[in-house]
Amino acid sequence: MGYGSGGSPAASSPRRQTGSIGPHANRDIVFVLDTSGSISNAAFEQAKEGVALLTSSFCPTTMGRGLGGEKQIALVLFGSQVETAIPFTESHAGVDQLNRKIIALRHRHEAATATAEALRHTRTRVLGQGVSRLNNPDTATHVFVITDGRCNIGCSQLAEEADKLRAMEGVQVFAMGIDNARACELEIITGRGSDLAYGLSDFSQFEQFAKAVRERASQEPNGCI
Repeated sequence: MGYGSGGSPAASSPRRQTGSIGPHANRDIVFVLDTSGSISNAAFEQAKEGVALLTSSFCPTTMGRGLGGEKQIALVLFGSQVETAIPFTESHAGVDQLNRKIIALRHRHEAATATAEALRHTRTRVLGQGVSRLNNPDTATHVFVITDGRCNIGCSQLAEEADKLRAMEGVQVFAMGIDNARACELEIITGRGSDLAYGLSDFSQFEQFAKAVRERASQEPNGCI
């Protein structure tokens, strides 16, 4: 599904670029969440609630870095600065503890939106080192960029950084633009012509999308998608 204001991506689930995810596949998932000042406190809370619902919805259900059907999740915050707020290793204790960490994150209200640097950080500091299972043929890697803003610092590097991130083996990049995010910018992130850029009217709709994904997952035999 392409970008469309108010469109719901609930019917589209992440898939590996190089093929379908097998029954024992592993997943590395990175949420890249905007914490700029244009997002209200209430909207940031809805964003966190939505992310927490998604962490519980995606297969496999077992957390860890093993190769027998496990997922690990990291979260990057970006505004003027970029940081790994939750590294992969902190997800290994289980989804309940992970979600407590997500809900406890504080909104930083930063002035700028360094989207290009957020993608570079994800590529080099999250997926390019540590316990990332990049290049493992049994591991799918999904990056979700969630933003309401428009890149306004270092933007000349956005296309290059997006291309480099998507070029990593097995990496698939989704972009969710909330409210005033530019469609063309989301398409730069996901790749022109892709169907992985979504437009949502506000963060309450993002939370509703996440609830729809959770509901769909609950109907699956393994309780996940």
